[in-house]
Amino acid sequence: MADYMNMDTLRFQLYEVMGLKNLLELDYFSDWDQESVDIFLDSMKDFSDKDLYPAFREMDEDPARYEDGKIIVHPVVEKLMRKSGEMGLISAPFSHEKGGMQLPNIVMQSALFIMEAANNNCPGYPGLTAGAANLIATFGSDHLKTTYLEKMMNGDWAGTMCLTEPQAGSSLSDVASSAVPNEDGSYKITGQKIFISGGDHEYCDNFVHLFLARIEGAPAGTKGISLFVVPKNRPENGELKFNDVITAGDFQKMGQRGYCTTHLSFGESSDCVGWLLGEPHRGLKYMFQMMNEARIAVGRSGVSVASGAYHASLQYARERPQGRRLSDTGKKNSDEDQTLIINHPDVRRMLLLQKAIYEGGLSLILQSSKYDDLSRTGDDKERNHMLLELLTPVTKTFPAEAG
Repeated sequence: MADYMNMDTLRFQLYEVMGLKNLLELDYFSDWDQESVDIFLDSMKDFSDKDLYPAFREMDEDPARYEDGKIIVHPVVEKLMRKSGEMGLISAPFSHEKGGMQLPNIVMQSALFIMEAANNNCPGYPGLTAGAANLIATFGSDHLKTTYLEKMMNGDWAGTMCLTEPQAGSSLSDVASSAVPNEDGSYKITGQKIFISGGDHEYCDNFVHLFLARIEGAPAGTKGISLFVVPKNRPENGELKFNDVITAGDFQKMGQRGYCTTHLSFGESSDCVGWLLGEPHRGLKYMFQMMNEARIAVGRSGVSVASGAYHASLQYARERPQGRRLSDTGKKNSDEDQTLIINHPDVRRMLLLQKAIYEGGLSLILQSSKYDDLSRTGDDKERNHMLLELLTPVTKTFPAEAG
């Protein structure tokens, strides 16, 4: 089996470059030490070796697709969601109050880097679920927390972020989905969302959509957008009832063909119910918590692909014989046996360039994650948030409620 990342390189960056041990000395992260972090990361590497990496080629050759009103994905997604719940991959970074283990984000991003380097089709499924669950845990009512968090954290239910609409694209000020108040405090939801990553498949019992919409009579533009929890199947009396959320199609992700990207229709039969998350008209501000997390994740995704590409190139260069080595005089002897291409200077130059790009990129991701940890838990939160902004354009939302 080919390597796709190097654990020694990752540990060197964590402990020698980033000084992870110093971070673990903070009270907030005191449940963790180097041994427990290594166990956690080793478990992610073992899972990635045995389950994720072997499925990568299959997921690329037989991508997620829409058939007979359903999204079909690779069976490894079922194991991925179950294992993510069992290993704490979804809930680990959450605070104790939210049901998590207060794992440093720098360690969480390291674990996701391992998984994504092995198979970049996969981490988005539990990753978006974690982001959606964290939004509910941070801003949701006790009812929403009780109803959704446990099932999302254990991987039985998936989570998404539903922002983009067919007529609006990335212009969120033009969101047209509507929410009309019901007598019981819920809302009647109507609208369509496109490009919804992980929006539907057969391996989760439910999908909890975080849905941007306008309450009837809301102001125009982004100031009138509210955030709702809209499940595919709404929990009623201990059972799941279809909530009038229809999957209308699937788009192909370039380079992530095994990661489904759905077109969802809400309320075509006027029976879609949603629940307000937080206060009215502050939906976009709330959503920036999840979008900030995604900004680091997108950078990590690129570094992960670069890591996989470098290690595949390195393996090939160590196996492929072609040509002869240069002698000390700069000439080749055609009587000699062929040499492996890694011995050719220009091939070595290209490999070293790949190595520098991926290791430098990994360092930036880990540094960003460390600043994120310190901006929430360190002694100088404001300074570390400003340093984080230099590396990735995060938006400050609700610092008093972070953690």
